[in-house]
Amino acid sequence: MRIGILFHSSCGGSSRIGGELAVELAGRGHVVHMFARDPYFLAAAAEEEIRFHRTAIDWGRPDPSILRLNWSEEELKSLLNCVLRVVTEEDLEILHIHYAVPFAFIAQELKARLGEQAPVLVATLHGTDVTVHGRDPVTGPSLSRMLRFFDGLTTVSYSHARVAAQVFRLKRLPTVIPNFTRFTGLHSLSNMHGSESSFPQGGGNGNLDVKPAICHVSNFRPLKDPESVARIFLGIRRRTDSELWLVGDGPEMKKVKSFVVREGIESDVRYFGLQPNVRPILACADLLLMTSITESFCLAALEAMACGVPVLATKVGGLPEVVLHGETGFLFPLGEHSSAVEFAVDLFANPVKHRAMRKAAAIRARKFSHKEIVQLYENYYQALNCVRREVGTAESTAVSPVPY
Repeated sequence: MRIGILFHSSCGGSSRIGGELAVELAGRGHVVHMFARDPYFLAAAAEEEIRFHRTAIDWGRPDPSILRLNWSEEELKSLLNCVLRVVTEEDLEILHIHYAVPFAFIAQELKARLGEQAPVLVATLHGTDVTVHGRDPVTGPSLSRMLRFFDGLTTVSYSHARVAAQVFRLKRLPTVIPNFTRFTGLHSLSNMHGSESSFPQGGGNGNLDVKPAICHVSNFRPLKDPESVARIFLGIRRRTDSELWLVGDGPEMKKVKSFVVREGIESDVRYFGLQPNVRPILACADLLLMTSITESFCLAALEAMACGVPVLATKVGGLPEVVLHGETGFLFPLGEHSSAVEFAVDLFANPVKHRAMRKAAAIRARKFSHKEIVQLYENYYQALNCVRREVGTAESTAVSPVPY
């Protein structure tokens, strides 16, 4: 198939999945055109024959920690012209956008200009495009109208599918195709048990201690509530000698650093900054801590589990569909920091339980491997193409739900 993938240039989950889907599809022999401002977090794209397209406007190097949504009319026009050119010259069969804002506009314009000659249009709703922008009194109604131009809608969890259907008043739930990871296998044991590994240059202080490491990976946006990560770590640190590893950067980092200094725990916190590849760090951690206020899926949790790292996270959104409480990690009610502290302290005091949970986490993550999930996308594209050929529209298409 000839497929176009459109996504944001950031370190968020929608960008990661959009880019890695392009890489996987190209590896399977499809002709793939990638539309993005900058493939900063997609070094693997160079390994496959992917045709990368920038818009004509030069924005300079974007900040990967920021999901830039306020595109000007000039920027949108430039992107639309780029997509139109590739769609017509390359005869694309599928155009798949990841994140509705502002890319739903592109689909609307393609339908208006090309009619039945437009490619099959697919949108994956990833998170705040629904929970924030979909509920906005100004952008929400327009997004709801634009989504009607798509032949297929998917999202990454059953929880988020229900929210999307309610927010956008959809006739049926979007098809659930969960996020995936290209991490495979159980990696080295945690430094708590004496493993050896290396970190990216500039990460941490370079010393591997025997005390357990609690890791947090995010873009440090308010919805991730990273200050609560520091507060929970402080509670754990008072009872168990441990370290906090912060991977990523973003608008809330300043608050986190202020808290760390105020509580006098600077020597126990290591800052890794933005990392294109978090696997070497996760593979040496003992626990991933996520305190999100809302999550459609939580790719960081899946990647940690794939490295054999249990997850301690808030029980919100799609996280219970990824993390099995008591088996691959622990889920605690939003705001109940004391419960999170108890779970972590108990786990670190029980090496046998920790080792069993690590193994279970890695096994669980295999259900979300790229091999299985990308195949679901291929099947979905083919089903939509068949419906287009048979009835001229894919509106009534129903694809089997994902058993995970």
